[in-house]
Amino acid sequence: MQTIEALTPGFSRVTVQGDGLAAYRTIRPADAFTLVIPPDGTGSVRMPRISPAGAPVWPQDRPTPLTRGFTVRTFDPDTRRLAFDVALHGDGTAITWLANTRPGDTAVLAGMRREFHAGDVDHHLLIGDSTSLPAIASIVESLDVPATVFLQAETPADRSLVKGDVRWIHSPPLAGPGSVLEQAVRGFRRPAGRLQAWCAAEAGVVRSIRPYLVDELGVGRDDLHTVAYWIAGETAEGGDAVRMRAYNKAAEEGLDVTDPAVLQSLEFS
Repeated sequence: MQTIEALTPGFSRVTVQGDGLAAYRTIRPADAFTLVIPPDGTGSVRMPRISPAGAPVWPQDRPTPLTRGFTVRTFDPDTRRLAFDVALHGDGTAITWLANTRPGDTAVLAGMRREFHAGDVDHHLLIGDSTSLPAIASIVESLDVPATVFLQAETPADRSLVKGDVRWIHSPPLAGPGSVLEQAVRGFRRPAGRLQAWCAAEAGVVRSIRPYLVDELGVGRDDLHTVAYWIAGETAEGGDAVRMRAYNKAAEEGLDVTDPAVLQSLEFS
């Protein structure tokens, strides 16, 4: 652990550094990883043993650590310094960890999931709630073609975190169909040319917006990325368990769970 910097009343930026980041070389906007947090939110986590299948194996004589997903905001491969932003809402384990961690504590980062790849398109449509703000900020900074952003935030101060043409929706957390975010997106006038859409928010919100992107705006399969960053009524662990059951069932049925189209269907089935 290196530093923790307050960005706005709603977000802090955490910077970590270590030789374990040496393998992270192919860097793309909105890359996502899993942070492993001590069960009580304090102190350090030791590296687990890795199984032949590549999964972490934690000691059975102590509580299993918790995991939370975050987005890479900046990374310097020469100094191996990685920064990510943490939303300061609620009183969950991640907030407890942020309040108690100190420079020198050991953090474990697992995996690196690709969340965005800019296609050869004429316009980007980016949609998200406050949980996707760091990812959208990263994507916007990388683009060299026009983009329209619909973004829900809980405080006006968060406007400073995302550049460009942002249609801000200030509201409490949104869940389910008919949200103000969905209503705003349905007012979007599609520009001419090829459109790429990226949408991340609560599962019910994304599930309601996705058909509009496909059926009304005509976004093609290769130009669409939708993901549920959280599920209303579920803890992070519960949401992960729901996804894992769906993935395991799909694998048992012989589906290719590495196919992005399959993953999309599982996300919102």
